[in-house]
Amino acid sequence: MAITIETLTIAIVRADQSMTGLTDVLNAADAKLGDGDTGTMLARLLRTFAAVDTRAAPDLGAAFMALAKAGAASTGSSLGTLVITAMMTAGKATMGQTELSWDQLGALTAAVRDAAMTRGKAELGAKTIIDGLDALARQIEGLDEPTVIAQAGSAAMVQVLADFRDRPSAVGRARMFADKSIGLDDPGMLALAEIIYAIAGERRPVHD
Repeated sequence: MAITIETLTIAIVRADQSMTGLTDVLNAADAKLGDGDTGTMLARLLRTFAAVDTRAAPDLGAAFMALAKAGAASTGSSLGTLVITAMMTAGKATMGQTELSWDQLGALTAAVRDAAMTRGKAELGAKTIIDGLDALARQIEGLDEPTVIAQAGSAAMVQVLADFRDRPSAVGRARMFADKSIGLDDPGMLALAEIIYAIAGERRPVHD
């Protein structure tokens, strides 16, 4: 068993469907320090991804690149740009491959983390989605069973949110309200966590 275009397609469908109940949750989280549109933007982006016929792509790399191209036309937000960067990074890493072994997913996630750091000009520890990607990459590194990866990934998201919740934000608009950000989840990190829960099929924890 390996990661295939079908695996990717199912993941996109699950992520898109999850936004029915998550759009307002993420908007509310973002509204505490930002524009309050993270959920709306992400829902639009995932709907765009879901409309892409990834099954028609000749390989995983092409499928990821098709998602990146479609997504780039639908959003210009900072978080959306990082998602597009993730798709492009995954596309370059898997170009020409019809399968990716599960034990390579951690390394691919680490590559996405590094690309996001460069694109977003953010460092680890700044309380952003990048810290979530780092936690995910480290937690699933070397794992090769899909069920184990799903459980480990979800557990990593629960833990990283808890680890950073009481820290101040150091990047973006939230950094201007650093004191107010203490006790709040970073919207980007929360969005990543919720999408991981949805894709993994794990029960969604209740985030305050």
